[in-house]
Amino acid sequence: MKRFVIAFLLIISASVVGIINEAGGDTKIKTIKVSTSREFLEALGSDRIIEMKPGKYNLSEWDPVLNNQPEQEARYSNLEKKGNPKLAKGVTWSDNPFDGGELVLSGIKNLTIIGVDAEIIIDPRYAFVMNFKKCGNIVIEKLTAGHSEGGYCAGGVFAFSDSSKITINSTNMYGCGTYGLELTNVSDMKVSSSNIYECTYGIMVVSGGKNIAFDKCVFRDNREFTLISVSGTKNVSFTNCEFKNNKGEMFSVRDTTVTVSNSAFKENNSERPVMYSNKVKFNNCEFD
Repeated sequence: MKRFVIAFLLIISASVVGIINEAGGDTKIKTIKVSTSREFLEALGSDRIIEMKPGKYNLSEWDPVLNNQPEQEARYSNLEKKGNPKLAKGVTWSDNPFDGGELVLSGIKNLTIIGVDAEIIIDPRYAFVMNFKKCGNIVIEKLTAGHSEGGYCAGGVFAFSDSSKITINSTNMYGCGTYGLELTNVSDMKVSSSNIYECTYGIMVVSGGKNIAFDKCVFRDNREFTLISVSGTKNVSFTNCEFKNNKGEMFSVRDTTVTVSNSAFKENNSERPVMYSNKVKFNNCEFD
């Protein structure tokens, strides 16, 4: 009888643990080390830390959209022989209407990407390097990301939509088709000690969401129309940032107020002085 009671209790305990794990209360995070673009793609998913070895990772080598376009010769013709990478649930390639595929991560949770001296690039000029949709607890750290060739009108470095708890730290975002960041209905995001530079349509566009903070970031050598566009987003702030050698209207803000503190504006080319930007509150900033 005593053995039966113990066995019964063990079964109940296992069931409770299973319920907790399913609910995410006791989630196990695994660490995966990668050294190639294929390994990186196959490592993407929820509940994991990806540590990238130094080097350049061209994700377009494995882009089935880019490599199966009938109107042009496949850029990476060995794709079929090597076989497509096995992607986790929620990681897909989406066709963009111009020149290749876009890597989309949907519903991914608890993903950290660490890329010390690692650089992610894609070849399509009109696709985002990575597009996150309905994701949460995403960390991108010590990574460089951009395009092998800049474009116009569409595409960028990182896009986030309907996502929350996003952290980008010590990361470089460069040379895109539009913006370094495109944020739609994103909440609780912090970007620190990072650089957005040489983007062809501006620095970022933010719409909806709340609590978007930039700290100790550098925005330089970006150009074209509005550099920072914010609409309907609560609590957007820039602190200890530098805006240098950008060309275009610095801020366009609608239905909200943006706060810029302890930041410097140097050698920017705009028809309107930065300090007169509508709905932008400047605190202790330096204007050149």
